Amino acid sequence: MKITNFSDYALRILIYLAVNDGELASAREIATNYKISSHHVAKASKWLTRQGYVAATRGKGGGMKLAVAPETITIGKVIRQAEAGSGLVECMRKRGKFCAIEGACGLVAILNEARDTFFNTLDRYSLADATTNRNSIARLLSLDDMLATH
Repeated sequence: MKITNFSDYALRILIYLAVNDGELASAREIATNYKISSHHVAKASKWLTRQGYVAATRGKGGGMKLAVAPETITIGKVIRQAEAGSGLVECMRKRGKFCAIEGACGLVAILNEARDTFFNTLDRYSLADATTNRNSIARLLSLDDMLATH
């Protein structure tokens, strides 16, 4: 199984905000600390805000923070929502191309079972589970202010 960069960035943003102790963070700050594209972080941030995971404030002094407790954000749900419509193979995608053996092939059922097992595992874990090592994550992300308060 492979998730898209979009899902990866969405999870990274959530992790960052979870260890940032409710402090506002900008997309640029998050992108800089992860050394990834600020454009992609901004896009994933907007999506996370629309989904209700993140609260965002625009303008000077603005930024984002988690809108809900990390314990309530399941990894499986986030990825399932972010990956909606991106099936494992072409015929499983919303706008997939026609396959010559579509309808007779048993591969879709097998891949669906594998996908369901993948998500069932991810559904057992929350954002809180992914951030149990908060101090190390904060240190690696240069969140020195957060470390000083703990």
